[in-house]
Amino acid sequence: MTTDSDSDPSPAATTHVTGGSRVDRRVFLTAATGALALGAAACSAPDGASSPTSPARRTSNHTTANQATSNEAATKPAPPGTTTATGRSATTVLRADGPDIVHGPTDRALVALTFHGAGEPGLTHQVLEVLAAHDARVTVFAVGTWLAANLDLGKALVDGGHDLGNHTWSHRTMPRLDAATARAEVARGAEVVARVAGSSPLLFRPSGTPSSTATIRLAAQAAGYHRCVSYSVDPRDYADPGAAAVTARTLAGVAPGSIVSLHLGHAGTVAALPSILSGLASRGLRAVSLTELLA
Repeated sequence: MTTDSDSDPSPAATTHVTGGSRVDRRVFLTAATGALALGAAACSAPDGASSPTSPARRTSNHTTANQATSNEAATKPAPPGTTTATGRSATTVLRADGPDIVHGPTDRALVALTFHGAGEPGLTHQVLEVLAAHDARVTVFAVGTWLAANLDLGKALVDGGHDLGNHTWSHRTMPRLDAATARAEVARGAEVVARVAGSSPLLFRPSGTPSSTATIRLAAQAAGYHRCVSYSVDPRDYADPGAAAVTARTLAGVAPGSIVSLHLGHAGTVAALPSILSGLASRGLRAVSLTELLA
């Protein structure tokens, strides 16, 4: 898999989903200005530079997504695809046109570990075993070429209760693509994800940038995505700093509602995963899928 990092040459609209209050409707931008209310997320930056680990730097200016009421925050998590007692569901959040989702509600002790899906299949099987042993759920944004060659892994992920979303077809640096190529990357990725029964038609993370551009947002919208998913914690595991560093960086950044960026196909990440999950548990935090975090 391409080396992934999170530097972003051009800021874009983002959202910090906090549990329902209407704080700012200015995040809903118009297509006429080239900033449709869709988000983007990502992995490798065009210049390959590493991004800061601190979630504060990534989320300090994030606005709150428009929700139904200020009382929407659920008191306990719901299984993926279901609606909470207060009426909020992940589908509602993901279908509401809006900016990038970088953080989930902070009123529950939940964290979403998200993985960029590519790399050696055997390492993914090891990840699945660790997750099952800890009764944890995650979200995998699969690179289309990788998923097409490993549809059995996609099925195993969904069967294990994990979210499976789209991370473009071939993991190109999307901000550098023209409109037609960007549309093809998103659409082809969506098509292969749809081959796996139970995968999500709403979860999309662009490659090559942590922030959306007008071109990316238009391409995402054309493929049926209302918004994209970014992240608030980046341990930079793609650089293979070792399991201890991945664990320390992750646990240093997480808080209720955090969305963490991790990568399949990296042995150090697999080795760090048990200690990450144990560390979360020691803080009273639980690893859940994005659809559960956003519900």
